[in-house]
Amino acid sequence: MKFENTTFKTIRRFLRFLRPYWYKGLFAFLFMLLSVCLQLPMPFLTKFLIDNVIGTKSFRLLNIIGFVLIGVLFLQAFSIFIQRYLLSTFRGKVVFDLRMALFNHTERLRVSFFHNTETGYLMSRLNDDVNSIQGLLADTIVSFIQNILTFIVGICATLYLHPKLAIISFLILPFYALSIWVFNKRIRRMSYEVRESFAKVNKDLQELLSGIMVIKAFTGERYGSLRFIRSLKEGIRKSVRFDILGTIFSITSIIISSAGPIVLIWYGCSEIMRGRLSVGGLIAFNSFLRYLFGPTQALMDINLSIQSSLVSVRRIFEILDKEVEEKDKGIELKDIKGEIEFKDVSFSYNDKPVLRNISFKVEPCEKIGIVGETGVGKSTIASLLLRFYEPLRGRIMIDGIDIREIKIGSLRGNIGYVSQDIFLFSDTIRENIRFGRRDAGDEEIEEAVRIAGLDRLIKRLPKGYDTEIGERGVRLSGGERQRIALARAILKDPKILILDEATSNLDRKTEGMILRRMKEISNDKTLIIIAHRLSTIRDVDRVIRLEKGRIVYSGKNK
Repeated sequence: MKFENTTFKTIRRFLRFLRPYWYKGLFAFLFMLLSVCLQLPMPFLTKFLIDNVIGTKSFRLLNIIGFVLIGVLFLQAFSIFIQRYLLSTFRGKVVFDLRMALFNHTERLRVSFFHNTETGYLMSRLNDDVNSIQGLLADTIVSFIQNILTFIVGICATLYLHPKLAIISFLILPFYALSIWVFNKRIRRMSYEVRESFAKVNKDLQELLSGIMVIKAFTGERYGSLRFIRSLKEGIRKSVRFDILGTIFSITSIIISSAGPIVLIWYGCSEIMRGRLSVGGLIAFNSFLRYLFGPTQALMDINLSIQSSLVSVRRIFEILDKEVEEKDKGIELKDIKGEIEFKDVSFSYNDKPVLRNISFKVEPCEKIGIVGETGVGKSTIASLLLRFYEPLRGRIMIDGIDIREIKIGSLRGNIGYVSQDIFLFSDTIRENIRFGRRDAGDEEIEEAVRIAGLDRLIKRLPKGYDTEIGERGVRLSGGERQRIALARAILKDPKILILDEATSNLDRKTEGMILRRMKEISNDKTLIIIAHRLSTIRDVDRVIRLEKGRIVYSGKNK
């Protein structure tokens, strides 16, 4: 990876998130500058005390200087408070915008991205990397600017006090810059490797926790433990290497920063002996020397944090650069009839053919069943109709309009979909059903519940509709989760309804009752039922059978 070629571009893109709040950053900078400038009086007043006050034993001057220093201290504390308050609000707004940009962009990513990206890996980008940037804005950048300002003040003050001593100090500083240049490249590369390793740790942990019931059922705890240990050890190994490099970096700076003051004190004392420098002047110069070597040392350490944070910024932009669905581009569907046509459609997943040149037409309000063995492409038909994926060849049309010409939001707004992989929110039964149509009233929800056969269950629950169902509906059975998903789709009241193994966890009696009710309310809807069990599709108008991605039968249910 060519870090050097992308660093400037990354920084420039990141500055766009800071630009709307530049005024807060500017005022924070001005108060930071004030607090740094208020460090100037102490060394100069110390010099004045030693050279002009102590010898004359003027207590009046001593008291005045003491009160001035106390006043400066309070003023400095006030400026630091205002600076940190402004920076806190500045950071909060920038991080909020960044998180929302990531969230909104992630919501618009293509389904194929989520199928090819582990959840734990993505969560690492959305959480860990944003937290790293928050740390960058909270501490690293503040410290960087503050040390730069302090360094500039140190240069001006040392040149004013003793130009020769100042020049000697400046000759030592290039060694700091050299060490930064030497370590920069390796630090950035290793920081990226560390973050990628711990992203894998997060992915493995999330996967193991999600599958804990399967792991326990197959007594696979040892397998899970060994798998997690492997990825964790790899992450720790790279982290240790990164820390060792950082330690070498810091030790190098300590050696350089310690050698400089020794040389300067030796030369300064010789200048005092020659009468070219006062004792107070040397003490003041030595104080300002910390304004040179201290910030340089700090900047070397800050460099590690900046490089690490830039890696996080780069990783976030990798997500923001992913192609998204164009939801607002195309035709708005209104009052559709519900006619569906697949014309010579082919589709492959990871270079494996799934659908091979299939063609069929569903008339408005027709009820069809799609059957076939696992993996023949039944669910893929639903995914293509919803534009979760794009076909390799062929056209898919609704009411004669190619779905690629329709706004994605409008297309999906006219389709109700119950997948075989039921997802429910960690919320109440009511809110999970209402997700189908946010403006639905309680009576409409109750009717959807009745059709889905949930009314008896809800009556038995102490909190009824307000019962919390846990993460992904963990407190419910598989059949209960399916019925909530059915109620959600019914409440949406779409013109086209797709049921993909939507009743597979129900007994035949319950399934038959729900399907009869569904038929009653779907006289004006196009209904597609995808199933393994023939009993599920016994009342449809037509059956389509798939084998190896091809349609081998289309006609009445036999």
